[in-house]
Amino acid sequence: MTCAGAAAASCAGKPLSGSVRFSSGDVVVRFLVDTLPSRDAAGQRLKESYASYAAGQFTKVDMPALGSESQAFQGPLAEGEGVGIVLRSGTVVASVTSEGGPVDVARTRRLAVMLVKRIEQAQSGKTPDAGLGVG
Repeated sequence: MTCAGAAAASCAGKPLSGSVRFSSGDVVVRFLVDTLPSRDAAGQRLKESYASYAAGQFTKVDMPALGSESQAFQGPLAEGEGVGIVLRSGTVVASVTSEGGPVDVARTRRLAVMLVKRIEQAQSGKTPDAGLGVG
């Protein structure tokens, strides 16, 4: 279902998902966002995401929390060793992964911070415009 124009009203309150992949040289970054109907449903989806990393060959990475709650992991992804950050902000569960090239936890966290800011802007009724900025 496409939620644009007249169809947008029929999407209100329904779970939606979106993903995007960016690459530059050997580095691949993926963003995934799921909207859910309640905080409980989002919490359950977050637990499922954590479990999928725990079931693989990933190790937890300590870093300050993002959004309502989050966890970072490092391990083998499709394009090689990488970092995955899974987070919840209200009723939205999102993840950012980076892989290929040298593992860069700090870079992946900067991307996740930007994504959380954009999610929070949208949740407060603002047009998301957060970027990576400088520094």
